[in-house]
Amino acid sequence: MNLELENTIVAISSGLKNAAIGVIRISGNIAIDLLRKVFVPFNKNVREFESHRAYFGKLVKNDEFIDEVVVIVYRAPKSYTGEDVVEINCHGNLILMQKIVNMFLEMGCRLAKPGEFTLRAVLNKKIDLSKAFAIRDVIEANTEKMLSLSLKNLQGQLSSIINSIKERLIYWIGWVEALFDFPEEDIPSVNFEDLKQDVFKMIQDIEKVISSFDASKFLREGIDTVIVGKPNVGKSTLFNYLYGQERVIISDIPGTTRDIISEYINLDGVLVKLYDTAGFRKTSDLIEKIGIEKAKEIIAKAKLVFWVLEYDSLDDDDFEAIKNAPNFSKVIIVINKIDKENEFQKIKEFEEKIIKVAKEKLNGNDFGVVSCSLKTNFNLETLKEKIHRLMGINDDVILIDNYQYEILKKVLFYLRRLLDDFHMSQEIVAVNLREALASILELMGENISDVVIDNMLSRFCIGK
Repeated sequence: MNLELENTIVAISSGLKNAAIGVIRISGNIAIDLLRKVFVPFNKNVREFESHRAYFGKLVKNDEFIDEVVVIVYRAPKSYTGEDVVEINCHGNLILMQKIVNMFLEMGCRLAKPGEFTLRAVLNKKIDLSKAFAIRDVIEANTEKMLSLSLKNLQGQLSSIINSIKERLIYWIGWVEALFDFPEEDIPSVNFEDLKQDVFKMIQDIEKVISSFDASKFLREGIDTVIVGKPNVGKSTLFNYLYGQERVIISDIPGTTRDIISEYINLDGVLVKLYDTAGFRKTSDLIEKIGIEKAKEIIAKAKLVFWVLEYDSLDDDDFEAIKNAPNFSKVIIVINKIDKENEFQKIKEFEEKIIKVAKEKLNGNDFGVVSCSLKTNFNLETLKEKIHRLMGINDDVILIDNYQYEILKKVLFYLRRLLDDFHMSQEIVAVNLREALASILELMGENISDVVIDNMLSRFCIGK
C-alpha cells in the first residue's frame, strides 16, 4: 500500500465538532517550514522554534488574519510520530479549523488518513503495535473498566509480555543456529531441557493473554443481554433496576410487555445492551404472539441471558422461555420473590432444585444463580458480580483484538509444533523458533504488512 509516507500530513485532531479549543496536527519534514510562512509570534525576538515549547501568536495568510493561536513544535525524533510535528491550538469552531487545514493543504500538505499519525509512530519505532492499539482503546473507551485496562496496555502491560517472548526467542535462535552454522567453533551445547521448559513458559504466557479474548470483545463491543421468563415473574422490574430508572411499564396484568425494549447500560464498567422481552406463555393474542417470536430471535443471538423465575414456581412456560438460548450464551438465573418465604432453608432447597434442572436444560451453558427480591431490592447487588464472573471480566484481563488474537494463535501453533518436533534435528527446532519470532515481530509492528496498515487505518479516528 502506497501511503506516500514522505508527505507532510495534516488533520484536525480534536474532533469534528465545535468546542472551546481546537487542535490541528501537522507531521512531516516540511511541517516547521510551512508554519514559518503563516505564523507570526507575538514575541518578536523569536527566530527559531525550540522543541516542546509553546508560542502565542497569530496565523496570517496573504495579509489575511486567520486566528490567534498557541503553537507547539516537536522536533524529530522527540515527537509522537518521530517526525517534525506542529500542533496548532486555535479556537474550536469547525469552519475555522477546516479553513486552517485547507491553508496547509494549499501549501503542500496531504490530508492524513485515519490513524496515520499513529501508524507513523509505529513505523518510526516510537511505539510498538500493541501500544498503538492501546491508544485507540483509550480514545474509544466507553466505561471506566475499559479505560482502566486500556491505560494498562498503554503503559506496556501487553508489550512487556510480547517483548519478553521476543527476547527469549532471539536468545535461543542465536544459540541453536550457531551450533550448526559454525560446527568448527567451540560453542557450548544447548541445554535442550532448558529450552523446552522456556517454550512451555512462553506458551503459558500467550495462553493467559488469549484466554482474555472473549472478555476483551465484551468490553469493546458490549454484551447483548436479554431478560426472559414467563409473564409476571419480574422481568420489567429487573430491567428498570438495571437501567436505574423506570423505563418499562410494570403491571400485574400478564402480557403487558409485548414488544422488545432495549437500552445500553453501563453495569459497573461493563457495557450491556439490555433487552426486555414479552413473557413466554400460551396465548391467543396475535400481538402477544408476535412479541414472543421477536423475543426468540433476540435470545438466539444473546451472549448473556437473565432467566427470571418466581420462587416456588416452575412450569413449562419457564422452560419455553429459555429453550432458545444458544450454547455460547451465559445464563444468570434470577429467582425472584423470595420475600414470600420466611424460611431460608426452603429457599436454599428450591435454589438447589433449580441448579439441578439448569444442568439438564441449559445444554452445558455456564450459569449462575441469584435468589433475590426485586420488590425489596434484597440481594440484587450480587447480580452485577455474577456478570463479571460469568463473562470472565476482571482486573487481570489483557485487552487484545481480533488481529492480535489471530497472530498470537500463530505464535502458539509454532511453539507447540516445536515441542512436537523436539526429537527431530536442530535445524527443525530453529525453523519453528524462527516462525514464532516472525509472528511476534508482526504483532509488534516490526515486520509490518499491508494487512497491519489496513487494520490500523480502518480502526483509528482521523487526526490520531
